[in-house]
Amino acid sequence: RGRVFIDGEELKRMKRSDIAKKIAVVPQEHQINFPFTSLEVVLMGRSPYLGRLQFERIYDFEVAERAMTLTNTLHFARRPISELSGGERQRVFIARALAQEPEIILFDEPTSNLDINHQVEFYELISQLNQGKNLTILAVSHDINLASEYCRKILLLKAGRIFKMGSPREVVAEEHISRAYESRVLVDENPVTGAPRITLLRKDMSVPHQG
Repeated sequence: RGRVFIDGEELKRMKRSDIAKKIAVVPQEHQINFPFTSLEVVLMGRSPYLGRLQFERIYDFEVAERAMTLTNTLHFARRPISELSGGERQRVFIARALAQEPEIILFDEPTSNLDINHQVEFYELISQLNQGKNLTILAVSHDINLASEYCRKILLLKAGRIFKMGSPREVVAEEHISRAYESRVLVDENPVTGAPRITLLRKDMSVPHQG
């Protein structure tokens, strides 16, 4: 319900190409069945700026190259996307989103198929993009601990409605997480970063007293 506005303009009244120049999306699943090279995939992000049947210009290649440099994917620009690992493909799709030159990037479960090393690499990269490139980043994630470490604000949902919103310290609290997920958890601080973190508890265990 309701309406969505971007810079004062209602979303449903905007042209798709104009939306794509402001918002890029990196979905959870990527369906690319043709063996495009990584560079060709990144160049797809330039489509909002091209006319019908128009080929990429020198500037489009320059934008794609900068995006691949930022995501450390330029060295396999000529490799088919199908030959890359999950973490490498994810970085290519982030480069494609950057090639759109957006103001906002939306991520849907961006680390669900990545190992822990690539999960950290992903959040380090989007943090750099947020702070260094002034990009607004919105990520949907079930990994509360990673969100607590890297996100400035967290919006906790329950049954499709906003349950709690605020800083990680305001949201990642035992009472909020337990009620939202109907699970028993322990919330303490990461001893290195100080960020709140959760530990799942077995149903037959009591919550340790925190003095």
